[in-house]
Amino acid sequence: MTNVTQPPLPAGTGPPASSARGLDAWGGFEAWARLLKVLLPSLCAMCVRDGDGRRIWASADWAVEEATAQAVAAAATAAALTGTGEFPAAMQVVNADVALYAFALAREQGWHGVVMLALAPTGSPSGPRALPYVQSMVAPALACWRGEWSLRTALAERATAAIAAAADARGRAVPPEDAEDREADEAGEGDENDEIDRWLHRTMHRTGATLAALWVPERKISRTLTPSGQPLAPLALQRAERHLLAWVRLQQRTIVVNRIAPTATVDAAPYKILASPVRHPSGRVLGALALFNPPSAADFPPSAVVAIEAAARRLSTVIDAAHDARTGLLTDVAFDRAARRVFATGAPLGAHSLLYLDVDRMRALNEAFGMPAGDEAIAAAAACLQATLPADASCARLTGDRLAALLPNTNVDAARANAERVRGAFATRGVASAPSPTVSIGVASVVDADEPLAHALAAAEDACKSAKALGGNRVALAPERASDGHATNAAVARALRRALATGEPHLIAQPILPLRGSYGGALFEVLLRLPNERGELLAARKVLPVARACGLTRAVDRWVVRGVCALLGAYGRQIGEQRACFTVNLDAESLLDESFVGFVEERLAADGVPRGSLGFEISEAVAARHPDATRRCIDALRGSGCRFALDEFGTGAGTLGLLREFAVEALKIDGTIVRDAIEQPRSAAMIKAIAQLATMMRLRTIAEHVESDALRARIADLGVDYGQGFAVARAVPLRDLLGDLALFEASVDPKRGENGLL
Repeated sequence: MTNVTQPPLPAGTGPPASSARGLDAWGGFEAWARLLKVLLPSLCAMCVRDGDGRRIWASADWAVEEATAQAVAAAATAAALTGTGEFPAAMQVVNADVALYAFALAREQGWHGVVMLALAPTGSPSGPRALPYVQSMVAPALACWRGEWSLRTALAERATAAIAAAADARGRAVPPEDAEDREADEAGEGDENDEIDRWLHRTMHRTGATLAALWVPERKISRTLTPSGQPLAPLALQRAERHLLAWVRLQQRTIVVNRIAPTATVDAAPYKILASPVRHPSGRVLGALALFNPPSAADFPPSAVVAIEAAARRLSTVIDAAHDARTGLLTDVAFDRAARRVFATGAPLGAHSLLYLDVDRMRALNEAFGMPAGDEAIAAAAACLQATLPADASCARLTGDRLAALLPNTNVDAARANAERVRGAFATRGVASAPSPTVSIGVASVVDADEPLAHALAAAEDACKSAKALGGNRVALAPERASDGHATNAAVARALRRALATGEPHLIAQPILPLRGSYGGALFEVLLRLPNERGELLAARKVLPVARACGLTRAVDRWVVRGVCALLGAYGRQIGEQRACFTVNLDAESLLDESFVGFVEERLAADGVPRGSLGFEISEAVAARHPDATRRCIDALRGSGCRFALDEFGTGAGTLGLLREFAVEALKIDGTIVRDAIEQPRSAAMIKAIAQLATMMRLRTIAEHVESDALRARIADLGVDYGQGFAVARAVPLRDLLGDLALFEASVDPKRGENGLL
């Protein structure tokens, strides 16, 4: 056994920094782990370190203490200095369950790194396997691995040199990785398909390729592009697609084919190929980005490898932003863009149809079998949509268990037949953790209206509700022409556009009061009301879906914030005395708008808004879907004195993760849970658990939809701090409330607490 107390080698003797970065991004270690597992069935875990001892990859079950691993790796690399053996090695028995073996992979100068294997003991009296025996078993695999590592390192070094030479020729410094890509994107992101086409065209230009293709089957993406900007026929690269997808999934890395077999076969295509995996944020391979050149063209150089890998990373980001993380379906924003693209083709709007799908009895499913069962049902419904509907259908997850699909050039009869196939597929597929869930589906034709998508969604949703009212597990067809209820969406859109252009928002505020004593300053939720053409005030739940379908949510959020800040500034003295906080709901589009934070900060300063008086509510679903944007917004605006609460809390599977991720001050328990607190023990248990967790994390809890005195008492008994609803206080116009703010002293003691509730 090699003595593991030998000192590590001096820093800098491993691969160069650029090579180390390339190895860190290389996704091929899993394949080698599987091969070594075949050679050594007792292999428990594996780790890879670079020549300077830094860990660059480890299997999920790697549990060796870092100090021990560093010592064994140092012994193996120190043995490499003496040149003993083809693969200098070290070994140490960690405990009764694990023996650790390390093998250094040498190169011409220094070494590539160290492969570390944790093996289970043999159970024999002689103890763990001898180092020479393990070395002989893995030597063939290590030789292949060293060869591939040498090739990849050489390619990375040549690519770096090529970029430096090109930069010197242009008389400027070498840009950092992807700097040119960022410069090209300064104009902002647009439609997903436009972004994909831009990157395909850009990558062809950089590499000199004559054809580019992107295949992501589970996202229903199959795109090809020639230098002229025209796609190929869908079946032209079908064979190449099948084999390249299998190839990159197996190899987990970029593949270069510059040598062509004399005779083209199924496995040897008559063109030069460069293909790189497109990955999910978790690292899983979703698809492939491929470039093609004829045999007469020059070989793909190392710089082309750098270009296609940068493009694949960027395309992964574009695809992830447009698709729901849990189901892979389009987000509501991407769905709206896809619909507008379909409507712009010139075909009559009535030629298209829309499906609206909802999982039956979702609340009962979650309560009986837990949130994971509900999530599984939603994922199963999404999978059935993708697998059953035609390839040109656009499928989206709107919110929660509400899914939709737009079927281009499909009449309602054909759409209904498709919906029946989806319903049957879901009934057959089922959900492993719950017995026989079902879905209801509404079908509507797209008609000529101011907002065709919003109109069709409303009609299909009403049809879906009709199907549920009849017991669920069925398909219902909307009336051929819009009913009065459907027609109001167009009227709402007109009223909203007119109000945004000419008027101030009509704002009301609903008090949120303590249920068990007094807690700091007063809190109010600001709600939007929109006057319609008859002068009636429409609630936000009727306005916001239309705004979302019209692409107006960012404008509405800014409109509301501007109006709230103007009033808070005008009544600054009264607000400061009461230390009141007024919260505004934020839509996902505002979170994703990088200029929104600057807009809020500008309004706070311009209107003289008292610090701590403006707050924002972000729904749990939106925060889970866009964690980076949520974190960026919260961190920036908290510095300006804004407060934050997680709204609709308790409905998602990532609840605890959100509390760890975001610096919020309060949790608003979703009203669907609160309403059942008296009759449903599971709902009551969830509320009590949330209240206890919030207390330990020094967060306040707010129960929404407290609509009766009995419910108010029950929620207070469960430990919730604040209540909101008709049984607590009714909403009043914001301007009137600000004028009489002192009246709330009787309910909320301003002497308790440093910063109020939020």
